[in-house]
Amino acid sequence: MFHYRQARADEVNKVTNLFHESFNQYPFMDLLVKREKKDRSFIFEMHKVLTKAYFKKHFCFVGIQNGEIVVAALLKHRDKPDINLIDYIAAGGITLIKMEGFSVLNMLTVTNEAEKSSKSLKEPAWYLEVLGVSPFYQGKSLGSKMINDCLIPFISKCGGGILALIMNTDLNRHFINRTDFIFKD
Repeated sequence: MFHYRQARADEVNKVTNLFHESFNQYPFMDLLVKREKKDRSFIFEMHKVLTKAYFKKHFCFVGIQNGEIVVAALLKHRDKPDINLIDYIAAGGITLIKMEGFSVLNMLTVTNEAEKSSKSLKEPAWYLEVLGVSPFYQGKSLGSKMINDCLIPFISKCGGGILALIMNTDLNRHFINRTDFIFKD
């Protein structure tokens, strides 16, 4: 049986681990993580801070199959402010700074580009920060199903709007191009 719901506070580490395993070799990490710090513990902490910040301020959804979280998404509410530096620090970001592996300048550049893109939209926009699928389940359309069966209905129930996301690899573009998503209500 497969179902979706908002993640519980006691599942933050499980969601973090899913994101970590999903994106461990993702090329986007090269923009945020100093090469000499590209070890598993640092990248895990980076995912943990992001997940905790979103969990506290916005939404974290999970898809569960046979009692296991196999897909997860971080979704920014259309009417709430973006995650800021204080939110990241409150979510444990000091750990990343102490580890000295995080490029704050690169993170701010990426964040500013994302904000510019989303603010250029004329309609209220929700922002999909992360959509991760457990490596064992990748290629089985679980990401598409989560968008269609969980996120879009949730957005519709909460007043609608555009679902915005940023594509930064050809694989991501292929994922979107091979689907038939409707992002507007």
